[in-house]
Order: sequence, then structure tokens, then C-alpha cells
Amino acid sequence: MVDDWDFYFLQVDDKPASIYLNLGLAPIAPLTGQTHMAYVRIAMHQPRPDGLSSQEEYDALIGLEDALVQPLEQRGHIYAGRNTSDGNRDFYFYTADPESFQEAACAAMAGHRQYRFQVGSRRDPDWEIYRNFLYPSPGDLQGILDRREIRMNRNVIEQLVSEGDDPSKSRAIDHLAYLPNASAAESLRAYLSNEGFTVSEPRAAGDVLALPFERQDVPNNIDEVVLPIVRRVRKLGGNYDGWGCEVTP
Repeated sequence: MVDDWDFYFLQVDDKPASIYLNLGLAPIAPLTGQTHMAYVRIAMHQPRPDGLSSQEEYDALIGLEDALVQPLEQRGHIYAGRNTSDGNRDFYFYTADPESFQEAACAAMAGHRQYRFQVGSRRDPDWEIYRNFLYPSPGDLQGILDRREIRMNRNVIEQLVSEGDDPSKSRAIDHLAYLPNASAAESLRAYLSNEGFTVSEPRAAGDVLALPFERQDVPNNIDEVVLPIVRRVRKLGGNYDGWGCEVTP
């Protein structure tokens, strides 16, 4: 099982909410035998006025989550994610044995008696709660992926600066994308050429095609360069592998 945790904000029942989930479950859900969704709801002590969690209660909530999730996962219950909204935090699991889940959850919460909590479960063999509630909409998923790309861009720029680079200066920036087939590679190549990139011939890279390309750009503006390319590559079923350039003092 792949751990790929991230979060996003949305509205749940017309109230602000934050969902944190394991995106890595999506390609393999539903897991055989894990036919019930089980949950633990806790009432937060110091929610923000909008019902989300506060910085003052952050450490306590993280400690509670660790104390709850670890023993439940050790018993084979799958932690799928959590929803924070309206002064509550709901932890969602999938399990083959709801009774065992309830017993283990109550035992874990015994060390956090200061929190009021509820435990429950419902049959959900198709993992509809995960797919239709926890999992982000296409737009929210795009936001998550864009945020990751921006974070990686920041990391590259910080590395360049640490080596004496001035990221406000224009220079040739190299990029690489992997495409699933020749048709996708040609589609991306046409798009990039129209955007002023110099595009190399695609080359075989295992079962996919690698497509290198470059253009004069400014590292400080790299987000507006990269994000449209990344989105197009994803639509073509490929993977954008990143960018790089020479250090320019």
C-alpha cells in the first residue's frame, strides 16, 4: 500500500472543512475484505470561530491522532483520512471487523478522556465514503497537484540560491517529460513548439517516451511556466519530470 497523504479545503454542509486523506488508496480501492467504513468522531476543545482546528490545539490533536491510528492499523484497520469541520474531527477507517474496530478505538481513546468521542460504522464494500466524500473533486485534486509542483519549484530555486544563483536572471531552462506513446509525445511537442520551446526528438525510456525541451526563462517566474505544462502532460497520461538550469550569479 502506498502512503500519499495530502489535504485540501472545501465546504461540507455549507461549512468550512479540511480533508486530509491517503490519495494512495485510490488506485487499489476497495480492498478485498475491508467491507465496512468505521469512524471515530471527536469534539475539539478549541476550534476556530469557523469550526476548523486552531493552532492552540494542534499538538493535542496530532498526539490524539497518533495514539488512535497506530493501534488500529496494527490490528489491520485501514486509515483512509479525516474530516475537520463544525468543531469536530472525524477519523475514517476501513475494516473487515467493525466490532474489533470499536473495541480497539475505545481502548485507544481511554488515554484521552478529556475528549468526547463517538465510534460507529456502516457497510461500505465499494468504499463510497472514500471515493465520493474524502477523495477530492477534479478541481480540488488539481489544486493539490499544483501545490506540490510549486513546492518542488521552491526547493529547486532554494538549491540554486545556495550555490550562488540569482534567480531573477533569465537563462536557458531544461525540462523533461515522459509520455505514454508517440501520439501523446507529438501532441505535447506541438504545444511546446507553439509556446516558444525548443523541443528535442522523443527517445525511448523503457515503456515510455522521454521528451526533453528548453526555453529562456526566469527561475523566479517558473510556476507560471511549469504549471500549464504539467497539467497538459497529465491530460496526455504522462509525467513531468522537472526542470533544471545552470547557476547564474
